[in-house]
Amino acid sequence: MTVRATESAATEALEATGTADQVVTALVPLRGGPAGKSRLGVALGPDHRGRLVAHLARHVVDTLGATPGVGRVVVVTPDPEAAARDLEGTATTVEVVRQPTTVHGLNPALDHARGTLAGPSRLLVVHADLPGLTVEDVRALLGLSSPVVVATDRAGLGTNALLLAGAGRALELGFGAGSRRRHEAAAARRGLEATVVRRPGTGADLDTPADWAALPLAVRDQVEAQVPGTRSALEGPAPH
Repeated sequence: MTVRATESAATEALEATGTADQVVTALVPLRGGPAGKSRLGVALGPDHRGRLVAHLARHVVDTLGATPGVGRVVVVTPDPEAAARDLEGTATTVEVVRQPTTVHGLNPALDHARGTLAGPSRLLVVHADLPGLTVEDVRALLGLSSPVVVATDRAGLGTNALLLAGAGRALELGFGAGSRRRHEAAAARRGLEATVVRRPGTGADLDTPADWAALPLAVRDQVEAQVPGTRSALEGPAPH
C-alpha cells in the first residue's frame, strides 16, 4: 500500500484520471484495530477482531481500487498509524485523512473528510466491513445517474454505501440505524432523486454472528482463509 497525504495527492489524482467531474472518490471510514467490531466481542478476542477488521478493510479498499471509474480511495480514521498497519499489503494507493480528536462519531468524521476533498467529483462512501463486495457491485452503483444512490444493508434499513453526485455532494449524512430512510428524506428535502440499490456484496456487512451466518459459503471460506479461526469462533465446533 502507498499512503499519501490528502492535500498533496488531490492534484495528482485529477491529472492521472482526467477532468475533476469524471473522478469518483471513494471514502472509507476506518476505526481499525481491536476497538472495531465490538459486537463480535462475545465470540472473538481483541487480537482476532483486529485481524478481522484489517482483512475486511483491505478487501474493501482493493475492490474499490480495482474498479474502473474510481480515481481515488480515501480513508478517514482517528489513528492513521493503525490504519497504515491494517492496510499493509494492499495493492491500492490510499490517501489518509486524520479524524481530529475534536470530531466525534461516524457522520462528523465523514463530513470532516468530505470537506478536505477538492473538486466536484462524485463521492462514494463505503463501509469497511463488506466481505463480499465485488468490482461488479461497485460498477453497478457507478453506472447509476441519480444524484443520490443508497445501497442498503441486508435488512434494507441501513446504508452500507452511498454515492453522491452533483447537488447530492452536499447531502446531510445520516449513517447509523435506519439510515436508509434518513438519506432518502435528506434527498427529498433538497428535491433530489434517490435511487435505492440492494445487492449481495453491498448488503452483507459483518457486525454480528448472525451477519456471519447470512454470508454466502464462498465468502465465509475466503474470510476463514485470511483470518483463521473465525468460522469456529462464530459458528461453534463442527458437529461430529
